[in-house]
Amino acid sequence: MAGSAIRLHGGIAILGCFLAVVSSVPAAAETREPSGGLVALVEAPELKDSIAPDQLAEVQAAIAAYAKRNPARAGKDEAYSYSFFPQAGILGRDLFLNNYTDQDPSSGLIRDFDCSEYTYDGHQGHDSLIRSFREQAIGVPVFAARDGVVVQTHDGEPDMNTVWDSRNRANLVVVDHGGGYFGWYLHLKRDSVAVSPGQVVTAGTQLGLTGSSGFSDWPHLHFETQKDGRWLEPSAGPCRPGESLWLSQGPVLRDFYVADFYLARGEISIPDAETFFLDETARTATFVKGVETVGLRADLRNLPAHATVHLRILTPRGKVAYEDEGMFENPVLDHLALAVFAFALNLDAVGTWRLQAEINGDLAVNVPFRVVATTKQVKNRPPNRITARLSPSKPVEGQVLTCEVQTSLISEDPDFDIVSYRYEWRINNRVVRSLTSAALTDLLPAGMAKPKDRVSCRVVPADAKSLGKAAVAMTMVEAQ
Repeated sequence: MAGSAIRLHGGIAILGCFLAVVSSVPAAAETREPSGGLVALVEAPELKDSIAPDQLAEVQAAIAAYAKRNPARAGKDEAYSYSFFPQAGILGRDLFLNNYTDQDPSSGLIRDFDCSEYTYDGHQGHDSLIRSFREQAIGVPVFAARDGVVVQTHDGEPDMNTVWDSRNRANLVVVDHGGGYFGWYLHLKRDSVAVSPGQVVTAGTQLGLTGSSGFSDWPHLHFETQKDGRWLEPSAGPCRPGESLWLSQGPVLRDFYVADFYLARGEISIPDAETFFLDETARTATFVKGVETVGLRADLRNLPAHATVHLRILTPRGKVAYEDEGMFENPVLDHLALAVFAFALNLDAVGTWRLQAEINGDLAVNVPFRVVATTKQVKNRPPNRITARLSPSKPVEGQVLTCEVQTSLISEDPDFDIVSYRYEWRINNRVVRSLTSAALTDLLPAGMAKPKDRVSCRVVPADAKSLGKAAVAMTMVEAQ
């Protein structure tokens, strides 16, 4: 998709598989009068994924051979449920569950378990998206959703695909979770698969890292549940009656939110999907006094149709330096959208300025940025302070423990840098797990902590140049 030409048709520019609605373009930066506004609203490509036909046949053959070798386990009938989603991160924040299974067998028609459109035709699993290849490079773990036995793995395939190509083979793990149920974990990062066929795993064991390998066009986890050779939807609702397989089933996340945000010097160019995912634009929240073009990118989730936008830029004294309002020209709800703005501004006062954006009347962005007198005063700042918490707060033996970082998606870092998190788990002050992740959660597998054990999770945020302050959460494990 790189280098896709822009074609204009009825006021709409098509950027490869991107759909961009072009609005006002800022005046030349030499002007002293503030100007600018929306450059483009980009409808990001809706995720699609699958598994290459030859690889599908291999996995099915491996499962059949495994079931033949283990007839007692394959046929064992037991209660079955999931207590957590098997990917690091928080659904509706740094993760976005864009596709459930398609409950409408008719070709060309779609319907998720809740009778809405968070799926695509023929889809057989749950697709949870991370935000970019920059997060993929840091690492976003994928975990076993339940205890089980590893049946099949595959690794070594390219993991940065942005084109839906059925010839691409995926890095994957398939686990027998008991009772005839199998979990399929697809599109993993190359060289990240951490388990082997025949290995016994407990719930929360890290299987690999999130990627975009195989038949995939967005870095994500495809998590599929199969029973007796057929896929099924674990969530229950009006279009999938029966019992839910989730111990605590969450709703379809339909609320609008800003998943990521940054400012940059100059206009931000995103001509194609590869540029969107690589996200290599230099971010900043510090500008030198004078006339400058300021770029803005906001990654949007669940943008309502014809949403309104009202932008303000305030000087250090609170005076309005720029203000504009209008409407995004999206005719329908956009699950995944990207808004790009540019402003030619006279940054005539040193100090802390502020950018505010109201979307549909609600304040969605309210961030400070600095104006300094000289380039020597442009300095990197460490990530903003975080807090951490453990869930459940009073765990019992055998439970998976989640360590959750609490921070802002918009201002994790005062310079809008990509932030990584170093998680260090200790049991009775002994380190039992440590890793660097882009995700807002990490898991301690079931069974690692025993009754009366003291468990702690220490998290240190970092950007490319500096460390932030650590946050620690602690608890004691109780007997069942």
